[in-house]
Amino acid sequence: MPRVKNPGGFVMGRNLIASISVGLFMSLSPGVAAAGGKLSTVAAFNPALGELPESITVDDDGNIYASMGAHIKKITPWGHVSVFATLPLPPGVLSAGLKFGEDGDLYVATGSISPTPPVAFVFRVDPDGGVSTYATLDPTGYPNDLAFGAHGELFVTDPLHGLIWKIDEDGDPEVWLTDPAFAGNEEEPYLQLSDFGVDGIAFDRHKDNLYVSNLDYGTILRVEIECDGSPGDVEVWADDFDALAGADGIAFDDKGTLFVAVNGQDRLVAIDKHGDIDVVAEGGLLDAPSSLVFGVTKQSKKTLYVASFAITRAYGIVPGTPKPALLKLPVQHKGLPLL
Repeated sequence: MPRVKNPGGFVMGRNLIASISVGLFMSLSPGVAAAGGKLSTVAAFNPALGELPESITVDDDGNIYASMGAHIKKITPWGHVSVFATLPLPPGVLSAGLKFGEDGDLYVATGSISPTPPVAFVFRVDPDGGVSTYATLDPTGYPNDLAFGAHGELFVTDPLHGLIWKIDEDGDPEVWLTDPAFAGNEEEPYLQLSDFGVDGIAFDRHKDNLYVSNLDYGTILRVEIECDGSPGDVEVWADDFDALAGADGIAFDDKGTLFVAVNGQDRLVAIDKHGDIDVVAEGGLLDAPSSLVFGVTKQSKKTLYVASFAITRAYGIVPGTPKPALLKLPVQHKGLPLL
């Protein structure tokens, strides 16, 4: 994949600052049939308490779960927040992607830009909130987002090393795929904190292809899954630096539209099955959105939940008051099942 330089010439460059400035209102593009309404707040959080929701998922009852540092918070559909589990992590370490497995347990990736102390794990949380270590990964990497494959195996992105792990049902990890297109931009990392490459992850309907985002380069990549479960060709499915730089979490609806949380631009976009991009929402309530999940109950199946991570303002990368929150957006179609 060709290396795309930041046209602004510096970290969080002119294009990004301009997009944030003009994005202080809701922006709907002409082709945005995927969305059915406006964003609203389910629950707001306190950044002074470290309540920065990095990743979200849902259970069968419609509750939403958010990773916030060492805590996993449970949020009811009407906005009541409680602590579901506490992970054995030192202060300042962020928990990241989380998904429920077929066993009913919640799986959570954790990592840090620093390898000391080692915190690159996938934890398993039982329905009562009990925590155990499921897999131990390379401490110099950063396990980020995760998705379950067709046979119960767990795929985990690592944006620091530019690779995807595969963890079997016994918790044994192996590097499933590394590729130059997965690497971050060491010279001009888009979010300044560190270079971040392969990040968000999602399967298509039949799990024939695995899709991942590259945060630094603003691309969505598609990996073909061979019949034996090995990775096939890697191709660029969507490539638009201006629209997608800072791309983080991703989620498919059942019509093949991929929604992308564009962390670095306070933006939510939809990419149709032909790779055409529409801006669904921008600015306003969105504050460094990082993760997306569709509701699964009858009442929420056409609701897209959005985590406003607020990391760029919380860390002073972008000026302004951080607004971490769980948001929701009515959409036209329900999401693909997570399993």
